[in-house]
Amino acid sequence: MSSAGHIKPRKNQKGEITGYQLVVEIEPDPITGKRRRFYRTVKGNKKQVAKALRDFQAEIENGGVPTAHSVMKVKDWMDQWLKLYLPNIEETTRVGYREKIDKYINPNLGNIPLKSLTTTAVQAWVNKLQTEYGLAPKTISNAYLNLSAAMKQAVMEGKIPTNPCLYVKLPKKQKYQAAYYTKAEVTDVLNKVKGTDLYLPILIEFYLGLRRGELLGLHWSDIDMENGIAHIRNNYVRGEKGAICKTPKSQAGIRDLPIGASLLPELKKARAQYNMNKLAMGTAFTDSDLVICKPDGTPYKPDTMSHKWERFLKKHSLKKIRFHDLRHTCATMLIEANVPMKTVSTFMGHANIQITFDTYAHCTKTMEQQAADTIDNILSHVI
Repeated sequence: MSSAGHIKPRKNQKGEITGYQLVVEIEPDPITGKRRRFYRTVKGNKKQVAKALRDFQAEIENGGVPTAHSVMKVKDWMDQWLKLYLPNIEETTRVGYREKIDKYINPNLGNIPLKSLTTTAVQAWVNKLQTEYGLAPKTISNAYLNLSAAMKQAVMEGKIPTNPCLYVKLPKKQKYQAAYYTKAEVTDVLNKVKGTDLYLPILIEFYLGLRRGELLGLHWSDIDMENGIAHIRNNYVRGEKGAICKTPKSQAGIRDLPIGASLLPELKKARAQYNMNKLAMGTAFTDSDLVICKPDGTPYKPDTMSHKWERFLKKHSLKKIRFHDLRHTCATMLIEANVPMKTVSTFMGHANIQITFDTYAHCTKTMEQQAADTIDNILSHVI
C-alpha cells in the first residue's frame, strides 16, 4: 500500500502555531471510489513533526489504518468482500450468499470490529444458529463457509492476523434422506387438490418430477401436444432483482420427457383456459406463455409456489413435505416400480447415476427386499 502525506500547522485565534496536523492519503476505496485520508495532531519541532509523519505513514502502510482496518466492522468487510472479490459468480449463487450474510452473519457478528472478531465469538455464533435458529447442519455450514472465505481474504490483505473461523467446530451433518409420499398418500393429495390452482402443478410434479424452477420455467412452446413430449429447457429461479429464467443446473437437466396419457388431457384443458384468459383480459393479460402462471399470465415467484403448497398441507392436515419432495415422490414411485436406475437418473435430470443412488437409498433397500423375496420364492421348494 502506498501513501502520500503532508503537514498542516494548526493556529489559534492570534495566528500562533499550537501544533501540527498530519494528513496521510492512500488509494481510493475500491468499492466507493472515495478518497481515503487519515489525520493525526502532534506537537514538536520541525524535525520531530517530520519524523511523526513518516511514522504515521508507515503505520498506515503496514495495516494500521485507524479508521479503515481496526475500526472497520465485520458487516462492512462482508459487503466489500462480496462486491470486490466475487463479481463474476452466478447470480443465483450471489443471492444465496447475500441471503446468508443478511440473515445470519450481519445480525449476529456484523457490528463487531473486524480486528476484534475471535474464534470464541464465531463458535458462539455457530452454536446459536443451531440452538436458537434451528438451522440444519448443512445451512449452518454454508453460512460458516461464507464467513470463513471472507476472513481468509482479510488475512491475505493484512487486515487481520489470523482467520478466526479456524478450529471452529460445526454440527455434524446428517446423511440426507429424501422425503416422499406413498402411493396412497399421493391419491389422497390429488383428491384434495383437485379443483384448486395447485392441481396442475402438483399433477405435473407427480408425473414428471421436475425441479421447482423447471416447473415454473415450463412454457407452452415446450409442450409438444401432438407427440406427447415435454421439452425441459428452462429453470426459473431467484435473482438479485427478482426471479430470472436460466438454463437447468446441469447439461443433464436439459431433457425431453414423455407425457403420460392421463396428464396430456389436463394440459390441453389448461392451455385452453390460458387462451380464454388471454382473450377475456386483453391488455391486462401478460402473455408469458408459461404453463404454470397466475390467471393474468404473470409468473409465480419460486418461493410463492412453495408457500402455497405449505398452506395447502396445513389446511388439509396432510403430512408435511417440501414442494421439492414431490419430485422425490415421482422418483420413488418409478424405482419401486422396478424402472432401471439409469432410466430414473436420466428422467430426473441428474448429472450422474451416483446422485440417484445416493438420493434414493431408501428405494434401493426396498429393491433389495424384493430381490430377497424373489430368491426365497425360487428356492423355498428345495428347503
